[in-house]
Amino acid sequence: MVDLEDFIKNYYRSLKDIIDVLPDTSNLLPCLENTSIIIGFTDKKGKLAIQLFSREKNKEIEINGKVVKPKSENTPGIVHIKDVDILERIIFPQKNDDFIVSMSFGENHIVLDGLAFSSKEFNDKYWKDVKFYRNCAGNIPFTVTGKGAVLAINILYGVELNGKSNEILFEYLKVYGGDEAIPKTKKEIFNNAFQDFYKTIHNDKKKSSNWSFTDFIAGLEAPVQKNALLLGSYSSDTDFEKMKELLSKFGYTGFLLKDSPDLPIQSNLEKLLAAIICSAFVIVFDYEASGHIAELGNMLQFRFRPVVIIRKENKPTTSFIEDQILTDDNFKVIIEPNIDQLNVLNILKWARTKVTGKKEKYNKINYWRNK
Repeated sequence: MVDLEDFIKNYYRSLKDIIDVLPDTSNLLPCLENTSIIIGFTDKKGKLAIQLFSREKNKEIEINGKVVKPKSENTPGIVHIKDVDILERIIFPQKNDDFIVSMSFGENHIVLDGLAFSSKEFNDKYWKDVKFYRNCAGNIPFTVTGKGAVLAINILYGVELNGKSNEILFEYLKVYGGDEAIPKTKKEIFNNAFQDFYKTIHNDKKKSSNWSFTDFIAGLEAPVQKNALLLGSYSSDTDFEKMKELLSKFGYTGFLLKDSPDLPIQSNLEKLLAAIICSAFVIVFDYEASGHIAELGNMLQFRFRPVVIIRKENKPTTSFIEDQILTDDNFKVIIEPNIDQLNVLNILKWARTKVTGKKEKYNKINYWRNK
C-alpha cells in the first residue's frame, strides 16, 4: 500500500516544481497558483485521492467540526483522511445511504473539466431552471476502479444536506482507482503530476493592431520570458522538435535561428544577438561540429542570457573554448543522451534562477525602472 502522507508530499512538490519554472505570465488555476488546503484520502480498497483548494475560494474549510487553515502565507494546510470504507462517500457527501453513480471509469488519464452533477431529486428541486448542462443520473458524480485514474477540474456538485441546497465546487480532484493506478517512485509521481498539470494550462494570446516602437519593446517582455533559442547542428531536426515539445508543456516556445527572418541590413552576428535578446535563455545541442561552436564563442563574449549545453557524452565537440565554458557561471553543461521532461524541469529551474537574479540586480542598479 502507498503511504498517503509521502504521496501527497511528493505529488504536490512536483506540481510546485513545475509551477516555479513557468513564465511569469502563465495562466494558472487559482488552486495551483495559491493553494490553501490539500486533502489526501485513502479507502480500505486501495483507492487514493488528492484534492486542492484555492485561497481565493476557500481560505479555510471545516472537516468533522474542525477548522483547517493554511499552515502559513505560502504553505497550504494538509489533511490526511485514511482507510475510510467508501472513498466516494467521503469526497461527495450525501444525505442518505443511496449509492447511485453517474459515471464509472476504469481507464487511465481521464479528464473531467467544468461539468455539473447532482441527483435527479436535487435537480428537480433546485436546478430545474438553471442554464448550464448538468448530469443528474445519480447522487455520486463518478467512481474510479482498478487501473483507472480521473482528474476532475472545476466540477460542480449539487447536494441537499440538512434540508438545504449545497453547491460544492471541486477545483482540483485526482482520484486513483486502486494500487495499480497509483505511481510509486518519485519520478513516476512527477511524470503523473506533470501530465495532470499540463491538462490545466490555458494560454491567452493578445494581439495589437497599432504599432509603435515603445509598444513594440514593451510588448516583448511577455514573449521574451517564454522564448528559448535552440542552437546546434541542423543535420537532424529530431532533437530540436523533441525539445520544442517538452518546452511547450511548460509554457515556453523553442525556436531555431534558421527560423528567424533575415533582414537585408543585418549581419549573421546581429541575427544571433537579436535572437538571444528575444529569448529568456539559450539551449545548445553540442552533438557534432557545426556553426554553434562559433555561436558559443559569441555568447561567451556577450553574456546576455543563461546558456545550457547538452551533450550525449562527456566530450565537447571542441576543447578550445571548454575552459571558458566550465569556468563561466552563465553556462551549464548537461550530459544526458535522452532528454526528458524531468531534465527540462531542472534546466528551467537553473535558467530562471539566473534570469531572476539578473533582473533583480538590474532593477536595483537602474533606479528609474521603479519610478
